[in-house]
Amino acid sequence: MNRILGVLVLKASTYREIADDPNAMRPALLIVSIVGLVLGIVSGITRYNPSVPEQLLPLNLSAVVVYAIVGVLFALLAWFVGGWVLALVARWFGGKTNTREMLRVTGYVELYSLIGLLSLLALLVPMLTLVTTLVMFVASVLRLLGYIVGIREAGQFSTGNAIITALFATVVVFLIRGAAEVTARLLTGVLGA
Repeated sequence: MNRILGVLVLKASTYREIADDPNAMRPALLIVSIVGLVLGIVSGITRYNPSVPEQLLPLNLSAVVVYAIVGVLFALLAWFVGGWVLALVARWFGGKTNTREMLRVTGYVELYSLIGLLSLLALLVPMLTLVTTLVMFVASVLRLLGYIVGIREAGQFSTGNAIITALFATVVVFLIRGAAEVTARLLTGVLGA
């Protein structure tokens, strides 16, 4: 619990501790899996009608299951590829890290992604859209800062190098997550979900 709080308050020593602790891999894997599952379920529930984007599709349990499975699989894929890219780019900039360290710190940072659940509140109570959007924006900024602190601590280099390293990995992870959405849509269409 102390590590989770340390990550959420951007405590640099906590990130360094996570990067150095091989036993932190299992909790990081669990966090990434849970986040992928939860966000996949939310995506499955909040599917919209492509011909009328402001209209949600009716709840379909098989679609939710497909989105949940795809969410977990692609979250893990993005995490592994992102960690590898981060370690590779960090070493280009003289960082002293490896893929496992990057996986551990970035796995914990995924805790910020759970704030995406607030999007459901905006669906239930449209008047909360502005508030949930602001909270999600702040969470996104904190998540980005968490990545930068984690990358800096794992790589043991400057914040500037951590920012450049994060930009490279962000592009890769963005492409993988986009592929997840396309895959989930295709599978739900093929399965008739």
